[in-house]
Amino acid sequence: MTSIRRISAGALVAAALVVAGCGGSSSSSGVSASSYVKSICTAVGSFRTDVQNKISSLGAANITTPAQGKKALQDFLSAASTSADTAVTKLQNAGTPNVNNGKQISSSLTKAFNQLSSALKQAETATNSLSTSSKAAFAAGAKTIQTNIQTSIQGMLSSLGALKSPALASAAKNEPACTSLSTG
Repeated sequence: MTSIRRISAGALVAAALVVAGCGGSSSSSGVSASSYVKSICTAVGSFRTDVQNKISSLGAANITTPAQGKKALQDFLSAASTSADTAVTKLQNAGTPNVNNGKQISSSLTKAFNQLSSALKQAETATNSLSTSSKAAFAAGAKTIQTNIQTSIQGMLSSLGALKSPALASAAKNEPACTSLSTG
């Protein structure tokens, strides 16, 4: 479970930082840059907090058998995908930022979190096949699931990395919901 904790917390911080500074270049009408970054940073922050709380409860759980580990991992992945779905809804509700390529920015963020949610759901399904015959077998299967999640998160980050907007980056620097993402 420690390895899931490491990849999840680290990846969420990285995703949040990319999201807080993302952007593009061709004007569209919509919400202000400051309103938009507040909404997205709040959505990402809530997602991160939910997942970190679930990771903490995994670490605190009294897991002594592979079967208990499998159930805990399934519960964690189910809750994390639900949290990602909630983030998608919040990102959609954030609107379109009134900055260059605002529509592309908002659709890219929503798409990225939809992909994350799908990856978490696929991982949850994959846990059904995890062997609980031994701790080593369970650990090997869980490691494969972890690697698949990590690959999906890296793909999400790569898809967002090309987007840049000085207006959104500036607004994010002044928004407490965004600055708190870099400290968690």
